[in-house]
Amino acid sequence: MVVEEQRTLSARVYVTVATLGFSTAISVITTYLPLLLSRHTSSAALVGLAIGGEGVFALAIPLVAGIISDRIWTRWGRRRPFMIASAPFMASALIIAPLQPSYVGMALATFVFFGAYHFYVSPYQSLVSDASPVDAQGRVQGMQTVMRGCGMFLGMVVAGVLFARWNPLPFVLSSVLIIATTYVTVAFVKEREPTYLIAASSSSLVRELRSTWRTMRKEPMVKLLLVGNYLWEFTISGFRPFAMLYFMVVLGASTEQGALVLAILGGTYVVAGLASGWLADRWGRKQVMWVGLWIYMAGCLSGFFVRDLGLAMILLVLFGLGGSTVLTLPYAILMRIMPKERVGQFTGLFTMTRGFAALTGPIIMGLAIDAAAPFIPETGGYVIMWPLSGVALAISMLVFRKIRVE
Repeated sequence: MVVEEQRTLSARVYVTVATLGFSTAISVITTYLPLLLSRHTSSAALVGLAIGGEGVFALAIPLVAGIISDRIWTRWGRRRPFMIASAPFMASALIIAPLQPSYVGMALATFVFFGAYHFYVSPYQSLVSDASPVDAQGRVQGMQTVMRGCGMFLGMVVAGVLFARWNPLPFVLSSVLIIATTYVTVAFVKEREPTYLIAASSSSLVRELRSTWRTMRKEPMVKLLLVGNYLWEFTISGFRPFAMLYFMVVLGASTEQGALVLAILGGTYVVAGLASGWLADRWGRKQVMWVGLWIYMAGCLSGFFVRDLGLAMILLVLFGLGGSTVLTLPYAILMRIMPKERVGQFTGLFTMTRGFAALTGPIIMGLAIDAAAPFIPETGGYVIMWPLSGVALAISMLVFRKIRVE
């Protein structure tokens, strides 16, 4: 029994370790590249556009990549070839981005990274679903949140120290980490050939796309979850590019102090993600998700009034507890309600909602910050992010209450 549990734990680590690599990279891109971009533009909306450009690729790539990964079979399986092909492009773009001498050059390098990232993530997330036993899906998602939280710690906290020494250094090291973690997952996770692959491959890609949309229209619970997931991801995607600027302008923090605040957030995120996955398997995914949403709402609504760095650390514990739960459980819920023969396709749709949030979140937040700045100049307008996130959460809660999880 102990040996079997150790094997299960090892399998969860191997299948989720790739998350550590791309989570670190995303954290570096979205936290520290805005500081470099702000040297070339004073507009928060333009900074948001460069980071939010991710969403353009997220709308075009994940669904197609997911469908293709459902239809192929190679000596490396059907999901892992996408990871192998994409990782070098992600790593190269990370190295190039901070070395560019202009806003346009940085933005273009960032777009290359995001394009490869979305070609990578949708099949990878399908691999996580394929390798997760039904009775351990919450714990697997919890382990993935641990990896994501560790990536946030590396990409926000450790990267902050490295960034202060030499700006490109965290970008270079995170590119190495992507290659290393991708190798571990690809080398140690073995895919089993599905029995429905031949039937799925008999139709054209266009027909599969149409079939996916028709199937989604017949799955009301999936549609509601996708809407809710967009709103949850919107709050994170909108806050992330401006987090360090918020700490520096509103709270008067240095880069190192901002990294310390993010360390508290990252630690809370890891603990809450692991706990929420375990609790969801034990008490129910929807019930635990509700608790997370209320905690997250409390953190967002109180953030508007915070002007003290010490108080912000307490606030971010609430923000991290709720946010970690809200980001950990949606895919675990989706695994229960989506058609099992279309895992790649519906994972692609799920990733598209994240991408749409990544596109609209930074741009909407940036426009809101620019609009609010003349009215609350002492904060640079950055505090407007909190009530805007609260509105998105309130709408998501109205949607989520209609979802039934069997």
